[in-house]
Amino acid sequence: MRAAMAAELEGKSIPDGNPNQCADKTKTRIQFDYDAYAEVERWWMSGGRERIEAKPSLAGVAAAIVAVIPFLRRWW
Repeated sequence: MRAAMAAELEGKSIPDGNPNQCADKTKTRIQFDYDAYAEVERWWMSGGRERIEAKPSLAGVAAAIVAVIPFLRRWW
């Protein structure tokens, strides 16, 4: 950490694999350098819309109720 801070203060480039994750330019680029709108559009076109617009089936609702009953019994 001290070496990373000293390198920052001296204006030297910080090598990959830096323990200071904020100073690691490769990790930062991988994590934040993407187009979020393009990713959402890709997800939407690959089936996201169907997931959002799907109506719950009666069997799904019944299964959810059965799964919640033991939890509710503890609190009542």
